[in-house]
Amino acid sequence: MKIFSLYLPQFHEIPENNEWWGDGFTEWINVKKAQPLFKGHLQPKHPLNNNYYDLMSKKTVEWQTSLMHKYGIYGMIYYHYYFCGRMLLEKPAENLLRWKEIDQPFFFCWANHTWNRSWKGSKEVLLEQTYGDETDWKRHFDYLLPFFKDDRYEKKNNKPLFMIYDCSFEEKKKMVSCFDKWCIENGFDGIYIIEECMAVENGKYKKFVEEKSGSTQSFYLTEPQVGRRLYLNSKTKISDLIIRTKKKLNQKGIIKWLQKYDANKIYKELIKNEPQSDNIIHGFFFEWDNTPRHSNRGFIITPVQKEIFFAYMDHIKNSEYAILNAWNEWAEGMMVEPTEELGYKYLEWIKEWTDKNV
Repeated sequence: MKIFSLYLPQFHEIPENNEWWGDGFTEWINVKKAQPLFKGHLQPKHPLNNNYYDLMSKKTVEWQTSLMHKYGIYGMIYYHYYFCGRMLLEKPAENLLRWKEIDQPFFFCWANHTWNRSWKGSKEVLLEQTYGDETDWKRHFDYLLPFFKDDRYEKKNNKPLFMIYDCSFEEKKKMVSCFDKWCIENGFDGIYIIEECMAVENGKYKKFVEEKSGSTQSFYLTEPQVGRRLYLNSKTKISDLIIRTKKKLNQKGIIKWLQKYDANKIYKELIKNEPQSDNIIHGFFFEWDNTPRHSNRGFIITPVQKEIFFAYMDHIKNSEYAILNAWNEWAEGMMVEPTEELGYKYLEWIKEWTDKNV
């Protein structure tokens, strides 16, 4: 099984973030300003050896790649932000393309969502995601093509993998059909589309599959979103109503209520109820805490126990791919990079499990 890890490229300055969030903004700003919200809440988190890196540094990417190989992670999935010709945070992937000597397998996840000023509770649109027409799709494809042709870019059956975060847009089928045709014209056997799915309960997964594009080969069940919904769906109607009511009151600022979940219970639901098939790519995570971004509007998933994590990995080990969420989502509490608090703990777990299952 090849383990790929989602990779956030927001650890360097860009003009848009400086304009929207203040000069010098990177993801580290949210990490550093985090505050504990209750007794025993471990915030802020600190990178080991004060390593508040800049992704424009080649040494940083070399270090990350070395860690990846040492601890059993096969490659990275770079978030790709493309808005009808305008791009954000594209430089880390472009640098990797230039740095051929860095042995880092990778592919893209098109994070095709509108950017909002939501970290402070508002919904001001900063950059709207639109999709254009075939002319724009060709421009997008032409940008992607040098990456697709790179030997390190992941391919299956001579098809470059391309994951799409939000597959609900109406242009999807036509756009993907064009991408598939243009891939064939450039020597590939088509494109390998992975669609993200964040809910599988109440027939949502079936509807999702029915609306897939013609070139969709796999569905990534995003964790912990799928598991959390399965867990909430397992609650009684009264418990569910209380949770949803508290959540709405918290979002409106009427009460302060921080949602907390147990990763062990979520993983047990996944083992029992997550769909299994050849075209499903399973996800995994260790914990979650997005309060550095959202404060009380966020939620926390307490860490999974090692034996339960191993049981889940054993459950999915016959899959071709698995996706770790995430390599460096520091402001969502989902990072396997070493921290002052945990050292290399989660990387060591991955290595221990992969060494037993090579």
